[in-house]
Amino acid sequence: MKILAFDTSSSVISIALQNEEELVFFDQVAPLQHTQLILPKIKSMLDSCDISLNQLDAVAYACGPGSFTGIRIASSVVQGIGLATSLPIVPVSSLAVLAQTAYLEQQWTNLLVALDARMDQVYWAVYQTNAHGIVELFGEEQVLFPDQTIINNKCLDWYGVGDGWDRYQTILSKHGARRIAKEQQPDARALLSLAKIKLKNGDWVASCDAIPVYLR
Repeated sequence: MKILAFDTSSSVISIALQNEEELVFFDQVAPLQHTQLILPKIKSMLDSCDISLNQLDAVAYACGPGSFTGIRIASSVVQGIGLATSLPIVPVSSLAVLAQTAYLEQQWTNLLVALDARMDQVYWAVYQTNAHGIVELFGEEQVLFPDQTIINNKCLDWYGVGDGWDRYQTILSKHGARRIAKEQQPDARALLSLAKIKLKNGDWVASCDAIPVYLR
């Protein structure tokens, strides 16, 4: 399987290219530089694997929520690639990518994702990892005031992920998270893990439907 995946929903630009068994990865903290970096980096990664866009099986992107500018950049790039190649486009939630990253890096299985959504709110989602090591959403992703956040099972050991825990930790501490990764950044390799499952299940869209998800 050959899949290109990228996430520009935060200050980090993260790109991963799966070329059968080979995996090429780029990750850089680059606020305000996403537009300058993304296309040249995609090209250099494809060149390093000696493949073209048309040889890919799909392209995946983090569709949001997150930085409004960042998710619009990802959407625009993936739309352009889709129009040029007619490849399947796989949108993946930015919150799911963050949860999957935390699982891969920390082995945390019960995840409370909270991203700062400005306006005194957070993007909130509850994820749990299944037996195959893939995070699954419980309930729905929402934009809420921190004191409105809830979880359905307080008997589990929960872990907090995302910068919302930094700004609103006093309020969110009601959930009793055992540990918190406030500075966790999304990783395109985690995005790839989720995109493979979605592609296998036929959960992809045409380029015209590759739109940002704001939750607002």
